[in-house]
Amino acid sequence: MTDQGERTRRWPPDCPLSFFNWRTKPRRRSLVPIDISTLDAPLAFVHIPKTAGTSFVRYLEGHLPKDSIAPPFLGDFNTIQISDPSKKLFWGHFRFVDIARYLPNALYLTFLRHPVARSYSQYKSWHDPLNFPKNDPWRKVMTPEQIDDVEFAQTVSFDEFVNGRRARFETELRDVQTLMLSSDQPGTPQFLSSAKENLASMTFFGIVEEFDLSLKQLQRQISGFKTYEIATRLENRSDASQLSLSRKGAERLSDMLQNDMELYRFAVELFSERTKGSLRCDL
Repeated sequence: MTDQGERTRRWPPDCPLSFFNWRTKPRRRSLVPIDISTLDAPLAFVHIPKTAGTSFVRYLEGHLPKDSIAPPFLGDFNTIQISDPSKKLFWGHFRFVDIARYLPNALYLTFLRHPVARSYSQYKSWHDPLNFPKNDPWRKVMTPEQIDDVEFAQTVSFDEFVNGRRARFETELRDVQTLMLSSDQPGTPQFLSSAKENLASMTFFGIVEEFDLSLKQLQRQISGFKTYEIATRLENRSDASQLSLSRKGAERLSDMLQNDMELYRFAVELFSERTKGSLRCDL
């Protein structure tokens, strides 16, 4: 009885990938063949800020007709042609729970990153004036206070950014990855657990620190994807300078990243299990 239960939980044990993928259905999972050139359901990329999303979007766009790609999400679902069945890629900084209300059958994709590295990259992005030019489309949907926060971040150190008491700074740091993937609100009992469940149910998730291996995993899960060839100038990479924090800053950042660290550990373990399974499948 125990052996059968173990087999049921782990099936298929080693090779769920090549041309098939798990998709969550109410109370059960089913295998659905997926090919990038014949998508029935659209791709929906939950772009967690500073997790190689720009690079990944460029990669996805290279496999789809331009007229099948929805406009970037800038805060309003009504502006991204969410009900248009011809759109095969939706992407942006939307929460999983929000986009899922509109596209319950979409093929969900995301990337996660080590929370400390993601936080530092967020700071570096705000700190660099070139990343927030006067013609940036986000300026049209941001409040004057939000714009002031970004411009202020251009003048402070990472330690000051972390220890600063501006509400927007904390919003951009505290458990961002868990918030983006969770169906629940921060502080609720299911906040972290629902993020784990949603992540595990996605068509694909990658790990930034294993970007190349992640794309190989995607190529096994959805047939038709080509080798990654994106020019560095299009990747929107942040400066990789070594971060520096005071003890107070390190303690505050650790406090703000408790759920994200646990989610990241879960993601890395699950990614490792799936990668080992796909490698055995290739043998």
